[in-house]
Amino acid sequence: MKKLVYILLSAICSYNAFADSAESTPIMSVSSNTESAPTVVKDNNPNASFIGRYNYYQNPYGGMLTGGGTLHLTESQIAQQNWAEKLFAGGTYNVFSGVVYNQWDGYYQSAGKGYGSTVFGQTGQLGGFSIGGAFSAMNPIGALNDQINPIIPNSPVSNRYQSAYVPTFTSYTLPEAYLEYQYQNIVNVDIGYIDFGNSPWLSGNMYYSNMPVPTSYQGINVNVYAGGGWLLTALGFNAAQNGAEPGFVGVTNYNWLEQNPGYNNNSNGTVAIGAQYADNSGNYNARIWGYQFDNYGTLLYGDGSINFPINDSKHSFSIAGQLLSDQQWFQSSNAMTNAASGAGNIQSYAAGVNLGWAYDKNLWQVNLMADTMWGPSDAWGGGAIVSPYTQALQVDPIFTEAWSYNMVTQGQPGNMYKLQGQYALGWWGQNLLFRPVFVYVDNNNLATNGLQELDLILEYAIPQVPGLNIFGAFAQQWYSTNANTNPALGATVPQNNFQPIEIQASIFYTW
Repeated sequence: MKKLVYILLSAICSYNAFADSAESTPIMSVSSNTESAPTVVKDNNPNASFIGRYNYYQNPYGGMLTGGGTLHLTESQIAQQNWAEKLFAGGTYNVFSGVVYNQWDGYYQSAGKGYGSTVFGQTGQLGGFSIGGAFSAMNPIGALNDQINPIIPNSPVSNRYQSAYVPTFTSYTLPEAYLEYQYQNIVNVDIGYIDFGNSPWLSGNMYYSNMPVPTSYQGINVNVYAGGGWLLTALGFNAAQNGAEPGFVGVTNYNWLEQNPGYNNNSNGTVAIGAQYADNSGNYNARIWGYQFDNYGTLLYGDGSINFPINDSKHSFSIAGQLLSDQQWFQSSNAMTNAASGAGNIQSYAAGVNLGWAYDKNLWQVNLMADTMWGPSDAWGGGAIVSPYTQALQVDPIFTEAWSYNMVTQGQPGNMYKLQGQYALGWWGQNLLFRPVFVYVDNNNLATNGLQELDLILEYAIPQVPGLNIFGAFAQQWYSTNANTNPALGATVPQNNFQPIEIQASIFYTW
C-alpha cells in the first residue's frame, strides 16, 4: 500500500509540472457579490466543472439544499486576504441531523430506529491546500436506545438488530479527516479518511436511507480533468469504516462469510482507475472502471448513455448500456474459494440496457431496464458478482436493482427486468420526487425465481424550510407460490413469509 501511495503522489507531481504549461483556465468570478458570485470556466464541457474551489468533493451534503450556504469570493477578494482569512473565512461547513425508522416484516417487527448528527467542515485554500473532516454521533443517549429499540423476549426482536447504517446503538466516529490539494479546475487530490464520490463500485458518502456516512476509506484519491471532456481518476485504500462501526479495518460487507481454518474474509486493500467522458452538450456520456480488490477479485466495468432531445419539444429519449466482468485474476485464492461452504472461484459477467423517456427536463420520466448476469455453475453463486463495498447496500450501478432485492446483494445471477417512473416538482428539480418501481426476477434459484417487487420512493426537500428533508420508502415483495423454502436447497424466503415488506422513513435537517 505504501508503494501505491508513493506512485500516485509521484504521478501528481509530474502532472502538475505539465499542467503549468497546459491549456487551462482558472475559475473566475463574473460578479463582485461576495455572497454567491458565480464562476465561469471557458471549457463548457460538463466534466470541466467537476473540480472547483467551491465544489468540496468530500462534502457528504454538498448536493443538498441546506439552511445555510457556502461563501463565494472573487479572485481579487481572495488576493487581499491574509493566510488566516484564506483558511477560515473561505471554507464551508454543514451540520446534518435527523431520525430514521426501518422495518423488515420478513425478519423483524422493527429493524431499528436511529437518530444522530454529523458535522462536516473544510477550510479555504492556502497555496491550493486545505484540510477537512467530519464527525458523527449516532444514538448518543444510551438509555433512550432501550426505549426506542426494545428487546422483546420470545419475539422476532429478542435480540437487538445491529446495523451500521441505521444504528440502534451509541456510536461516535470520525468518517472523514483529510488533506486536499487542488490545482485550478485540473487536479484534485485527497488523502486520509476519505470517500470516493464518483466511483460506481464503491459506496458513496450520502444516501437518504442512511443516518451515518455509509462507508469511508483510508486512502488516496486523484481526479484529473484532462480536457476534451475526459475526467480521469485513480484511487487506492487499505482499510474502510462501515457506517456507525468505528475504526478503519479490513472488514468488508462479506464479513458474514465463514472461512476455512487459517483464512479470513478481510481485505488488505483496493486500487482502481477510471475514466469518464462527456461531450459538450451532455447528451453523450461514458465511463470505464477497473478495480483490484485484495481477497475479492478483479472487476472491470463500463457503461454509456446517449440522450436524444426532440427539437422544438420538451420531450427527450435516451438509451444506456452496461457491461461487466468479474474475475479471479492476480490471486490464487480469495474469500470465496476459501469459504467454509466451498463456494467456488470468482467468475461472473453482466450486461444491461436502459431505455428512457423524459419530459420537461426530467419533470416526468419513464425507464424500462433489463439486466442479465451469468457465469459457470461451479463459480461463486453460480456466476454472481462479488462487490465487497456495495453488497447489502443496494447502491451498485446495476440498472435493475430494487429497494429490497438485488442480484449482487443476494449473490444470485439470472435476469431482472425493471419498470421505473419518476415525477419531480420544484425549482431544484427534485424538491418533490416520487418514484414508483416494479421489478421481476427470472433466475434458477428455487426461492426467488418469479419474485416480483413494487417500490414506492418519496423524497421531498421542503422549499419553505430550506434544509428540511423527508424521505420514505415502501417495498412489497411477492414470492412465487411454487418457491421452495428449504434452506438446504439455497432458499431465501424470509421465515417462510411469502409477502414480506420493507418500510423506511426519515426526516433530517441540513444546515
